[in-house]
Amino acid sequence: MDKNTIIGVALIALVLIGFTFLNRPTPEEGATPQSSTQMDSLVAEANSPEEEAVSTTTLTGDSLQTMVPLLGEAVGKEQIIKLENEKVAVTFSSRGGYAIQARLKEYKAQEGQPLDLFTPEDSYFNLPLRTVMGRVVDTKDLYFKPIRQADSTLTMRLQVDSIAYLDLVYTLLPNDYRMRLTIRGAHLDRLFPSNMRYQDLELGQKIRRQELSWQNENQYSAIYYKLLADNVERLSEKGSKTEKINERISWIAFKDKFFSAVWIADAGNAFENSNLEQIVMPKDGDYTKECKVSTTFPFTRDADAQACFTLYMGPLEHHLLKAYDEGIEADQDRLHLEHLVYVGGSVFRWINVHLIIPIVDFLSKYISNWGLIILLLTLIIKTVLSPLTFKSYLSQAKMRVLKPQIKAINDKYPGQEQAMMMKRSQETMALYKQAGASPMSGCLPMLLQMPFLISLYMFFPTAIALRGESFLWASDLSTYDAILSWDFDIPILSGLMGNHLSLFCLLWAVTNILYSQYTMNMSGAGDNQQMKMMKYMPYIMSVMFFFFFNNNASGLCYYYFISTLITILQFLASRLLINEEKVLAKIEENKKKPKKKSGFMARLEEAQRLQQQQMRNQQKKGR
Repeated sequence: MDKNTIIGVALIALVLIGFTFLNRPTPEEGATPQSSTQMDSLVAEANSPEEEAVSTTTLTGDSLQTMVPLLGEAVGKEQIIKLENEKVAVTFSSRGGYAIQARLKEYKAQEGQPLDLFTPEDSYFNLPLRTVMGRVVDTKDLYFKPIRQADSTLTMRLQVDSIAYLDLVYTLLPNDYRMRLTIRGAHLDRLFPSNMRYQDLELGQKIRRQELSWQNENQYSAIYYKLLADNVERLSEKGSKTEKINERISWIAFKDKFFSAVWIADAGNAFENSNLEQIVMPKDGDYTKECKVSTTFPFTRDADAQACFTLYMGPLEHHLLKAYDEGIEADQDRLHLEHLVYVGGSVFRWINVHLIIPIVDFLSKYISNWGLIILLLTLIIKTVLSPLTFKSYLSQAKMRVLKPQIKAINDKYPGQEQAMMMKRSQETMALYKQAGASPMSGCLPMLLQMPFLISLYMFFPTAIALRGESFLWASDLSTYDAILSWDFDIPILSGLMGNHLSLFCLLWAVTNILYSQYTMNMSGAGDNQQMKMMKYMPYIMSVMFFFFFNNNASGLCYYYFISTLITILQFLASRLLINEEKVLAKIEENKKKPKKKSGFMARLEEAQRLQQQQMRNQQKKGR
């Protein structure tokens, strides 16, 4: 071989070596084309005794051990990342890639502590991944990598292999309590099976105790949810509950008395096949209820597949929640998050939403003291009802002037025989008819006020505007105003009224008893044998409601107390304005006028006549 041949062979060898070096596959390209045989060998390697001994020290479950070759970040070190705006600060963990804490900046917990809607010990988020290998891997046990972070955005990535990944993209909206979550990925066909149509989702939260009264807060803590294009529903607040919902759900809320975390699905990926569970927590603990949800949402392994959600973490303020539906014309497309503020149903909700809340909004523009706002609200309601109230007092005056005539009827037909009782009843009713009076007239003012009393009973305890507002001795009008507390439990009573004594509630109960005693003595109805039980009802009801309201909001008890005082003033004013001598003269004049029997009175008299006839027939048979 001559010299030129040797040089030519060497040059050819160098060219081949250089071409091979320049065109070698990159690490990513080398990892991509894995055959089923190679995949099986990786799985076998992952399950080898040596690898298993390592993986079980950091991972949980056989599924994770199987998926270690696919999920490059299955083992890692937890990182803590925080996003915040003017309203809320949200903390994330790279382990599981979800929000583990939400702190509301504009509110405080009891004793001035920061208000955390949930903490790492409270919250739970998991995407059970059903993989091509037939196994289920829980993302709560995997480590995500924060690949993009700014003041209000964060992308948490779960790397499946060199080119496939799953992203959780969080965006905290400016000056808002809402945060957007987008679930998306790339090359997910390497992770998910071809027939995948839905992704499982597991949510959980222990509802933290934020208020003074565990009992009062617990009765407003529950899982709420809205059926897609339908009504807002809830699990009963009483006791532990489990419910399966087959209909599509627009949003699911973990709600306490004044705050809530709400998972809202976009219209295209509503929650389906949902299982809801709430468990009542121990009374002496830091929580009211534990809430668990397992559900699904539409999701595929297509290249453009993604699911979008909104997480609301904030106060239950009616106007704030209602504003999220502004600009949405169709009612079925609205979220109706304002229904998380429970102010009653049907007529009571209508009164609160269309009357009470607008009045309160108007007053609060000019007055900052909630004690004065409640006082003015009470005066407005009493003024509106005053014409009907005065009419009922006039009827009571008629009862008082008729008292001698009723006594004469009772003397005319003495005894407890059925015949005598029937005659007394007939003549008494005839007298009432002629006079235009009724023995039940004293109850009319209360009946007229009842819708407002019930509506305000539902409004005050859930009005977040009262939270932390003080008046007189009450430091917080949204909870009880204890003037006396004790550490021991009183059997039966502790479950009703708690271990304290509320002053506004006590003042209302005492005032109501005194007022009831005074009015019953003045009405004259107590002399009627049939009304004896009615004399004691106001006292019994006052005592019952004292135990019932003692644990409730002091703002509510203050309203009832003020309302009773105004009622007393109205009653005293009626005694000065109504001349009973003129009332009696008017009654005597009316007696001379012929009366046309109403259909009801005619039927009643006919029934009494038939009853008397039956009594006479029975007496004849007895002889």
